[in-house]
Amino acid sequence: MPYLYLVRHAQPDFTGHYDSVTELGHVQSAWLGEHFAARGLRFARVISGSLARQSGTLDTILNRLPELPARVVDARFNEYDAASVLATFHADSDRLLRSSGDRRGYFTAIREALFAWSRHEGPVPGGETWQQFGERISGAVATACEGLDASAPVLIVTSGGVIGRVIADTLGAGPEAAIQLNLQTRNTGITELACGRMVSRVVAFNAVPHLERPDRAHAVTHS
Repeated sequence: MPYLYLVRHAQPDFTGHYDSVTELGHVQSAWLGEHFAARGLRFARVISGSLARQSGTLDTILNRLPELPARVVDARFNEYDAASVLATFHADSDRLLRSSGDRRGYFTAIREALFAWSRHEGPVPGGETWQQFGERISGAVATACEGLDASAPVLIVTSGGVIGRVIADTLGAGPEAAIQLNLQTRNTGITELACGRMVSRVVAFNAVPHLERPDRAHAVTHS
């Protein structure tokens, strides 16, 4: 039963180029790498999606960890295309909402758009269906576990929508749960999943032990 550590990417530039890692995001990632090192974790496999905010987060984590296997890039761990979802199911665009700095407005809009997407049966222009999104994630998780010994630890840096969908599907919950979990995820939050051949178990969700100190409270972000 391989043991997955699903990490949401570090803080991006919310009002600028979103597919990036901010200076604070690199600090979050470094602290997470130090946390894993202090625990003595030796990952059997390290994976990220192909997005810059995912690979950049993993780069900084790996700089703090010794003796690692070659990293794997699997684009199936990429986030859904938020711009396409918003453009199809909400009047406001992804770029305009973020550039205004209106975080509450953005997350309200993306929540409504995601609910509409999950109920929509046809294809989305420039994107994928809700079902296709789940199927590619399921395939990526299966590949991540393939050929590993029981309890082998796997580090996966991905995004909130992917993590929310993995947990909801593991628990047998529906789209509403997946979307609510997605919107709760914190930057560099850790979700732990024990993957079995027949049954998988959620062990932890959205934990930030590397940030749970008074002098690091400012580094708990949700962008």
